[in-house]
Amino acid sequence: MDSEIAGRYFNAPDYPETAANAILKMIDIVNKKSPENTQEKIIIRHLILPGYLDSTRAVLRWFADNIKTQAKLSLMTQYTPIPNRFTKSGEKAPMPGRYLTAEDYETVLYWVKEFEIEEGFCQELVTGSDWLPDFKLPNPFSSELSVPVWHYGGTPKNRT
Repeated sequence: MDSEIAGRYFNAPDYPETAANAILKMIDIVNKKSPENTQEKIIIRHLILPGYLDSTRAVLRWFADNIKTQAKLSLMTQYTPIPNRFTKSGEKAPMPGRYLTAEDYETVLYWVKEFEIEEGFCQELVTGSDWLPDFKLPNPFSSELSVPVWHYGGTPKNRT
C-alpha cells in the first residue's frame, strides 16, 4: 500500500492501486459466483519487509477496512536479504539488508489483533536462507519446510 516502496524496490509505483483494484475485483467475482457461500474466500498474501512496518500497518488497515469479512490474510515472514542483488540496469538493488526481528513479528501480530483480523495465516518467524529455493534440485525447498507432491520433471511422489 506504499507506492514509494513499490517503486523503489520493485519498480512498480502503481502496484498498491493496481493490487487493491485487482483484489476488489476478485472478491466481486467470487461474491457474484456464489453469494451464499461464505466459506469461499480469496487469500491475500503480504510479505512483511523489515524496516517498513508502517507499510505493513497500512496493508492491515486497508484489509480490515475493506475486505476482512470477504478474504483471508496470509502474512509472510520469510523475507531474506540477498547480498549483491542487482537491477536489470546493473545497479545494486536497494533492498532491506536484514531479517525480521522478533520485535517486528510481535508488533505485526499485535496489529492483527488491533484490527480484529480473525481469519488467515501467519508464518512462524524463521530467519535464515532456508526459504530460498534451489530450482536445480527435484525438491527446491528444504525438506524440513516442504514435501514434494509432484515434480515438473517426473512422476508424482508421496501421493495420498
